[in-house]
Amino acid sequence: MAGEPKARTPNRWGEGGKLREEILLAAERLLGETGREEALSLRAVAREVGIAPPSIYLHFKDRAELVATLMEKAYGEFIAELRAVGERHPANDPEGALRAMALWYGRFALENPARYRLMFGVEQAVQSRERFAGHPVMKLIDVWARAFAACGYELEPDPFGAPGTPRTRSACVTPARMSADRRGALLWTGLHGITTLRVTMPVQQSPDHLPTLANDLVSALLAG
Repeated sequence: MAGEPKARTPNRWGEGGKLREEILLAAERLLGETGREEALSLRAVAREVGIAPPSIYLHFKDRAELVATLMEKAYGEFIAELRAVGERHPANDPEGALRAMALWYGRFALENPARYRLMFGVEQAVQSRERFAGHPVMKLIDVWARAFAACGYELEPDPFGAPGTPRTRSACVTPARMSADRRGALLWTGLHGITTLRVTMPVQQSPDHLPTLANDLVSALLAG
């Protein structure tokens, strides 16, 4: 019958971590369907996993913690892959690393639409400045900022005014109107806009259209 929980084989003693992962995967599927954090209910997640709703509270205190954990996991994996792309370039070629990272970002978005939508397409119920300041997207912007710092631009305290101490300044500083942080934030928003339009706009484009725009964006931010 509709609405009944799925049949599920109980985990053996000591396999609580497995259930926690099942809960996260179920929440990820449901978030992908609804597109809104507030539309996600713990009852629906429990039904998707095949457990009683109170079982979720053994792993997550509420929906906000479940969603925050899911986002942290998704961003963590994404950021690790992005950093690995840059680290494959020689240390004396920071611009090449930055361009490779920007190109990889666009390819990832097009080749992994579900994962990308989970991070950037879900309408989240951010209820406080503290929660926004702790959002994992800030870690992503920091990766871009440090990539620009490697090219010689100066780092500054968080450009969005989030609480925290100032970061260490880059050892190699050149005069510039914008800090590495500002350039990193602009690069991310630009790449997100390019990839989102590429997916949503019904316009036929050549395969090299997105890489060209990404390269142009990096060039403009390096020169500006």
